[in-house]
Amino acid sequence: MEYVTRGVCGQEGCRERRYYLDSGLWFCRRGHQQEGQQVEEDPEDFGTQGKTNRLKKAVVEKGQRTYQGRQAYTLFLQVYQLILWKQCYALVNDHGFPAQLEDVVRGLWALRLETFSQKINGIGEGDEEPELFSSQPTGLDENDETSKPASRQLEWPRLIDSVALCYLGCLLLRLPVFVGDLHRMVIRGEIPFIRIIKSIPREMRDKLPQTYISLLETKSIPKAENLHKASLELAIRYSREFGVTFPALNSPLILLPYIKRLALPVEIYPAVKRLQDLVGYNYSFPKSIKGKRQHVHIPEIQLIALLVISTKLLFPFDDVKRYPHSLKEPASQVIDWDLWAQAQRQFDNIETAGGRIGKGNEIRVREKDVLGMTSSQLDEYMDWYESSWVDLSKAPNPLSDMFPSGRVGLESQQDTPSPDINVEQALATKLQAVMGQLKMRRVISDESASYLENDVSRPGSFYQRYRTGSDLPEKARPFFETAANLAGITLHTLIRAVFQTELKMAQWQDTKRRVEYHEELSDMDFSMDTSDEEMVRAENA
Repeated sequence: MEYVTRGVCGQEGCRERRYYLDSGLWFCRRGHQQEGQQVEEDPEDFGTQGKTNRLKKAVVEKGQRTYQGRQAYTLFLQVYQLILWKQCYALVNDHGFPAQLEDVVRGLWALRLETFSQKINGIGEGDEEPELFSSQPTGLDENDETSKPASRQLEWPRLIDSVALCYLGCLLLRLPVFVGDLHRMVIRGEIPFIRIIKSIPREMRDKLPQTYISLLETKSIPKAENLHKASLELAIRYSREFGVTFPALNSPLILLPYIKRLALPVEIYPAVKRLQDLVGYNYSFPKSIKGKRQHVHIPEIQLIALLVISTKLLFPFDDVKRYPHSLKEPASQVIDWDLWAQAQRQFDNIETAGGRIGKGNEIRVREKDVLGMTSSQLDEYMDWYESSWVDLSKAPNPLSDMFPSGRVGLESQQDTPSPDINVEQALATKLQAVMGQLKMRRVISDESASYLENDVSRPGSFYQRYRTGSDLPEKARPFFETAANLAGITLHTLIRAVFQTELKMAQWQDTKRRVEYHEELSDMDFSMDTSDEEMVRAENA
């Protein structure tokens, strides 16, 4: 009898480990029947024990799920090019930009691809990239290496660079485009940027390594100031490596909308042009920067800084009375800054009128804000979340039918679309409210001022500089915040740019006074020499 060695039997204290099979039942050597499945013998299978049949499996070619090395890098550039095309398509078809924008951006991208060809050839098929990547541009005031040829910071195209390329394309076409407007389109989802990886085809996305996908993910709320910095870095790079010179801003078509949006009198336009000549701003990107970078190297920041300084000169925020020489001077008008701030608040609240969150504000919602939301605001937020974050290209989950997305039932039938917001009409209302309350300042000519006992303060006198936000008077803060938001920069950046421009104006004044002083000395020396010659002639006579 053949025995099979197994574990201890355990019945009635039996310690037997050897078992045998009898009539399909297992027994230990001492005769204890074991619990378990009965084994039945099939007479037809008699004599087949020990015979093994193997089935040949179909040969399946094994492939990598994600690319590596040169393939991954090439695929990443193709995905990035697709993102550029999607952004240009949105600008041309949804926002009325000229169709030539796509050709210009394609040309700029083709130049950039030339710098990537050497890297593609230097990467092996199976090499992995050990480098660290950054999807955020560096600061302007730091001594970074982004503009140096040996830098690896800009070796990989960043997601913010795609919008910067579109802006540079608009600049080459001389279009009056604001960086702040492009940023608002990004935040509102009108330009593909946030969660852009969701719009990439699944076949391409699955082949990209996670390192490359992280370059295309939006890790934080995009800032307009980062778009300014990325545009400056790319402009310097194109100038250094390819000799591309970007034209200056189309300042008339940009300055006038600035004046209109800030509800300022149009008479401020000549003052801005005059200050531009004094400080030497040309509203264009520099070809290279020696030393430390400054915010005034960015053209649009130059323009908004001059506009703010002109406002401070002609329509100051303090209560000092300054009397012009004639009614032809722009300073003869007085702006009620309290009324201006009230009109600006009403204009800013048009997006959130009727209890709405406001398009573009959904991304700024935090956990604590949810507790105070109404049912309509929650629906608005969830609609945005579904359209922005839910990836419908994935395979459906078996449990997804139990949790349907979107609004269903009676609530979806009662839901009505929010009315369209007429921004131009709201801006016209703001202008009418501010311009209708302009007051005229008393005019005192030089002749009339000579009969007065006290000195007459003229426009531009008692000019104040602000170095930090805490130095701003209460009347000036709403204007500075609105101007900074319009230009796509922070309040701190605007104050710093204005202060740097004011220092340039002070240097111009010192130079002018020095020249006048030396001219006076030259005239005095010439008059003294002339008087000495006359005295000599008189003595000889």
